[in-house]
Amino acid sequence: MKIKWLGWSSFKLNVGGKILYIDPFFGKYDEIGDIVLISHGHGDHSDLDVLSRIRNEKTVVLTSSPNAENVKGLGLNPGEKFDIADISISAVHAYNIVRMREPNVPFHPKGFGVGWIIEYSGKKIYFLGDTELIPEMNEINNIDVLFIPVSGRFVMDMSEAIETVKLIKPVNAIPMHYGTIDVVFGTTPMHIELETEVSLFKNNLEGITDVILLNHNEEVEL
Repeated sequence: MKIKWLGWSSFKLNVGGKILYIDPFFGKYDEIGDIVLISHGHGDHSDLDVLSRIRNEKTVVLTSSPNAENVKGLGLNPGEKFDIADISISAVHAYNIVRMREPNVPFHPKGFGVGWIIEYSGKKIYFLGDTELIPEMNEINNIDVLFIPVSGRFVMDMSEAIETVKLIKPVNAIPMHYGTIDVVFGTTPMHIELETEVSLFKNNLEGITDVILLNHNEEVEL
């Protein structure tokens, strides 16, 4: 299994000889995907221009149910599963409890987006999506690789991320959702800078999990 962090929350995986993209938005795209997973409809996770360049008539596109029509894909609700060849993909909850767009309006309401658990050849990858530490995570275990947001803007911050890793106890953890991006939300262009000392994340989890810090377009094989 090969994992490449393209940047932000965008990943490219080679799983069982199939190319799988997660939240294609940031980075370089040089291959058509066999499977594309899109956690929710925000522009920094669901970029229609990028999607058009990495899909063809055979590409399976899975996303959260509210985003299915937007990307012309199959929408999954938390708890639902999709199998393709020897790869099993499950949608799980991803949402905000504390971080609000305005009073009582979370940036990511429950049901708006999903995280993904990808299982192949006895290995389990958990992509958290845009979320905070939520009660449903108590039921998730036996994770080999955890893709976890750490920036604190719209998603859990580093202290929550450390707590989440201690709860789930993955073998490996890869931080995401940090850096600098330009994106359009609705019709509003935004420049977002979320620089984070991810070395602190790694240092605080020494002896608990193997934190893998990747540069953009850097690949690791597990």
